[in-house]
Amino acid sequence: MIQNKFIYFLKYISISILVLLTAYLNAQEYNELYRPQFHFTAKNSWIGDPCGLTKFQGKYHFFWWGHAISYDLVHWKELGWPMLGGIGFSYFTGSIAVDKNNTSGFNTRGIIPMVAVYTSAQTNGIQNQSISYCNSDSIYYNRFQYYVGNPVLDINSNSFRDPDVIWYAPTQCWIMSIVLADERKVIFYSSKDLKNWDYLSSFGPFAAKQEIWEVPSLIQLPVDGDYNNMKWVLIVGMGPNKTQYFVGNFDGTYFTLDNLYRSYINDGNGLEGNLFDSFENNYNGWELHGEAFGTIPSKGTLPGQMNVTGFIGKRLINSFYGGDISTGKLISQKFLIEKNNINFLIAGGKDINKTCIRLVIDGTVVRSATGDNTEVLKWNGWNVSDLIGKVAQIEIIDESTEAWGHILIDHIIFSDVLENTGLEHALWGDRGPDFYAARPYRDYDNSNSQPLWQAWMNNWEYATVLPTSPWKGVQSLPREIYLTSSNAGYVIRQKPFRGFLSLRKDSTTISNVLIKELQNFSLFKPTKNVYEAEFIFDLDQKSKQEFGINLCASGKERVILSYNSLTNNVTFDRTQSGNVSFSDKFPKIITIPLDKQLNQLKFKVFVDQSTIEIFINEGEAVISSIIFPSIDATNIELFSLTGENYLSEFKFWELNSIWQNVSNNYFVPEDPTDIILYMNKDGKITIESNKKSINKSLFVSVVDMQGKLIFRQNLLFDKQEITLNENFNKGLYIINLNLENNCSITKKVLNM
Repeated sequence: MIQNKFIYFLKYISISILVLLTAYLNAQEYNELYRPQFHFTAKNSWIGDPCGLTKFQGKYHFFWWGHAISYDLVHWKELGWPMLGGIGFSYFTGSIAVDKNNTSGFNTRGIIPMVAVYTSAQTNGIQNQSISYCNSDSIYYNRFQYYVGNPVLDINSNSFRDPDVIWYAPTQCWIMSIVLADERKVIFYSSKDLKNWDYLSSFGPFAAKQEIWEVPSLIQLPVDGDYNNMKWVLIVGMGPNKTQYFVGNFDGTYFTLDNLYRSYINDGNGLEGNLFDSFENNYNGWELHGEAFGTIPSKGTLPGQMNVTGFIGKRLINSFYGGDISTGKLISQKFLIEKNNINFLIAGGKDINKTCIRLVIDGTVVRSATGDNTEVLKWNGWNVSDLIGKVAQIEIIDESTEAWGHILIDHIIFSDVLENTGLEHALWGDRGPDFYAARPYRDYDNSNSQPLWQAWMNNWEYATVLPTSPWKGVQSLPREIYLTSSNAGYVIRQKPFRGFLSLRKDSTTISNVLIKELQNFSLFKPTKNVYEAEFIFDLDQKSKQEFGINLCASGKERVILSYNSLTNNVTFDRTQSGNVSFSDKFPKIITIPLDKQLNQLKFKVFVDQSTIEIFINEGEAVISSIIFPSIDATNIELFSLTGENYLSEFKFWELNSIWQNVSNNYFVPEDPTDIILYMNKDGKITIESNKKSINKSLFVSVVDMQGKLIFRQNLLFDKQEITLNENFNKGLYIINLNLENNCSITKKVLNM
């Protein structure tokens, strides 16, 4: 008897320990060191390129080829592996098509099928395209059957990947965008049934092409918010971490460039500043020595030279005449320095003494730059604000007879904006080090909804060695995107998806802060690095200003965000951002040229443990970066390097975690219309359920289009219909409903 009691006691103790351990482990989920709290990460696995960003029947789907669903694009439930069948290959990047018209014939059960279109990477290196379909799970769409007729597209290539598929209504067919990665080309195919594909056309190479092209997408974007004025945009990832885009038109067969964009890339029209020389004709105004530069500027690649790319127009300076063994020098006419910056495109040998461009004043070299041992020209430049009023000359030198003993120069411009970016001449989706494989959401519920895109916040230079566990990789915030007119033609502007307003806690606002040297922002300190902040600085066009912010700061640790009025550049520096030792490629300093500033500079900053996203001047430029600060590095510091500067306004919101109360009991309505929101004639909002009773606690928040929280209330959803006891003025509102079990629903309501 005593022995039995002891056994029961041991069982009781074991079960108690197991229960406590389970509770402890559940509490630790999504709360590990560096785990983002409002960016999506996989629970305990790798996450890479976004695939199949789709909205259908009220639910957002995100595949990678894992799968997660959301009702508000903020809170997510991760599901299991969705792909069934198919062996002997790896699933590479692809997309999702919702076949509402049953063109594929997969609707055999009365359920609109989703069709996954993806690259099946074979063990012999061949990359062909396959499909899988889901027609048996209309709630989750998480059981995709491998199609027995795969592959559906095969050209016997090992560099043919990343299909993105859209429905093109004018021709009633599916359009696939896919890359020949090594050739820097996007290929377009069409299909009537998602199974048989016909070649249409190709695009590229064009603009930036040093690295391979991947993950293409076609999307229509409104110009300045006008949905009656739409332009097609072709998005292309360029390894290891960049996203470039092309603006133009698509007619169902060909993608053609917009004239303004083509002129900007091909001819440099729209570049800020005064053109000193484009080298389109001859060496007029230059003193020529030696044989390396020939007698006229080069049309591009010379005999025996690797392919030269990245120059503007039809000619450039190229000292490869006669090969690397030849030498020479070009000396410009004298000129008066009147602008703060001198910009130029440069490539060729990396030798600051023998293959270089120099600025010379009174016989003294005061600035110099060299190539990077490539034939790809990229933007470089000098801040010469301290030399205003001086008479100078430019020398282009080739004194090397060794390998890479030549230099390439093009498009020398005197400007108010420094272009020292080290990037090719192109349009970029993000200026930070970690924004790759951007893909748009395809809304099959409303084709005229706000366009959104999302990217993998990572970089192939160090993606596999990040100091995170048990997950690797994070997605960017979804962003609202549109086109606006600029000197470069039509360019993308971005805003964070407004649904994240629902995560804001109480706000803090501080105005008119005087900044002197380095100072702790003692008026406010975050409790942890999970927040949204806005910084608005006053600018004075008549004086030199250099100031900035240290984020995630503690001791010598910090992320530096600074601005220099003489260059009109923002600089992002993560070299001291905490753990940077896991890869020598990780510490980076990046400069971002801005349009000429007027009276204010605005930063909207999202910090989330190991991510930081900075929207500059309402999305004129965006910086996306992963960081790994110490857990106590939460200070915000302000600094000024040029006397007194002013922080005009500071706003701050700590943000709620999207992972709170994550469980398998995540509330999923049986039907997307279970929850209905509408505005009554008297200006009151009604919440209605198709069920007799949900009987759950309900937290309601209402935000206006300026982001101001105007209503908040806890309710018990114990009836089919609840009307909020609040009269709302005319306008558009964002309503966020947080139900038990972490279900969050966000909808727009218009009071006319």
